[in-house]
Amino acid sequence: MKVLLVNTYAETGGAAMAANRLQSALNHAGVMTRLLVQNAESMHDTDVVPASDCLSPWRPLLDALPVLSWRRRRSPHWGNAWLNNAASRRAILDEAPDIVHLHWINHGFLSVEDVARLPRPLVWTLHDSWAFTGGCHSPQDCRRFEQCCGACPELGSRREGDISRWVFRRKQKAWKNLNLTIITPSRWLARNAESSSLLGAHRIEVIPNAISMEIFKPMDRKSARQQLGLPVDKSLFLFAGHGAIRDWNKGGDLWLKALKTIAEAMPGMEAVVAGRDMQMGTLSFAVHSLGALDPSRMALALNAVDALILPSRMENLPNIAAESLACGTPVAAFAAGGLPEMIKSGQTGYLAAPYDAQDLARGLVQLMRTSEKLRTNCIQSAQRYRSEEVARQHIHLYGDILGVSTHAAH
Repeated sequence: MKVLLVNTYAETGGAAMAANRLQSALNHAGVMTRLLVQNAESMHDTDVVPASDCLSPWRPLLDALPVLSWRRRRSPHWGNAWLNNAASRRAILDEAPDIVHLHWINHGFLSVEDVARLPRPLVWTLHDSWAFTGGCHSPQDCRRFEQCCGACPELGSRREGDISRWVFRRKQKAWKNLNLTIITPSRWLARNAESSSLLGAHRIEVIPNAISMEIFKPMDRKSARQQLGLPVDKSLFLFAGHGAIRDWNKGGDLWLKALKTIAEAMPGMEAVVAGRDMQMGTLSFAVHSLGALDPSRMALALNAVDALILPSRMENLPNIAAESLACGTPVAAFAAGGLPEMIKSGQTGYLAAPYDAQDLARGLVQLMRTSEKLRTNCIQSAQRYRSEEVARQHIHLYGDILGVSTHAAH
């Protein structure tokens, strides 16, 4: 069995991380697996195949052109997928895989029409909602994808025939006869995909993303703090995410609101932030900035703190939450999206009322005081994300699609 994973980026973003971890797990299980990307970034792995042409550096901007005039849009994240990419299609055909497994394909890597031209069967892991919307990645409480989008609140639009309707209609036309199996990491996203008019008729399976228990594991907290240059005698919590301060969906504004309540409830507590582009200006709160972290140092950061705060408005099944639990660190988040499937209040974290920043803050303080008692629960709850188990579920699905036994897949 030969599997080709397809993702725009080799390293940047949660989908790239998930695709890399799945590739490693499948190869370790004996399945020949390669990763095709538009941008190999700094990665030089021979199993990572770049599919580039002269337009590749410009494709993210070119793909965004049709939406740039919508200046009232709520989020910068939008996928038009209008620019065909012969280089990507040719690279996929050259690999001659038994299974083409798509992940995140925006920023000009594959157009809506390109997807319809790929060899079948197709498997597609959804890391957000884009595949069944008219272009947004996180529709929040909008349900217009159940019909045909239009008058998109993400765009700040009142026009039925707006760009979201254009993208949606193109998907309807191109994908009506696709031999496609959908994977969602969370049951929440599966329910949304099932209710959509674009993907509801397809087979949908729930398989979580994998994490490496060799990297994300419990460590000595004092030692982790010393290695990162953090104070060993303070209560610390972590807020992590690239550009999360400016990204409305990541809830940076809600985190900033929560800081006042946190400071009042537990004086002397200090924050740790990790990620690129996390400038916060002047705060009356002690903040230790670690910058962008590789997986090993992220594991240190998660072990160094007493709790993780995840103020996102909507998440699928975020890698950072699974990694935190595997390290034995509880998570404070809103009871929204796929997070209630990961976190049990009082056992592995705290689920606050959406989107009550004060409730989130109170929950975080509660976790800080009980963190050590919850450590074992957190570690046990993370076992479902083990690489070996996630690989096994994928192999079984591939075999079922191809009509071969799981043993034959090995």
